[in-house]
Amino acid sequence: MDSIKLSLPSELQQATLSMVKDALKTVVDDYKEANSYPPYMNQRITAKYLGVSPATVIRWEKEFKDFPIIQIEGTKKYKKSDLDNWMNKHKK
Repeated sequence: MDSIKLSLPSELQQATLSMVKDALKTVVDDYKEANSYPPYMNQRITAKYLGVSPATVIRWEKEFKDFPIIQIEGTKKYKKSDLDNWMNKHKK
């Protein structure tokens, strides 16, 4: 494979390096945050995971018959993978 050598002014090299570092940090931070949620969540954590308010989670439970809830003896839990599937199903 051929390679190309490109010389940039020092200030442009630094700016480019800084942008690449910032982009990589953002990707790593987003990955860590997305994988920091437990497989089963309560309503508050579910709302944070979905990026909505707890009131929105309650509304979606009532509005959408297929909203994924696991209820055991009155305790509601939300499975992360089921929520991901539900969000993908309902995205426009």
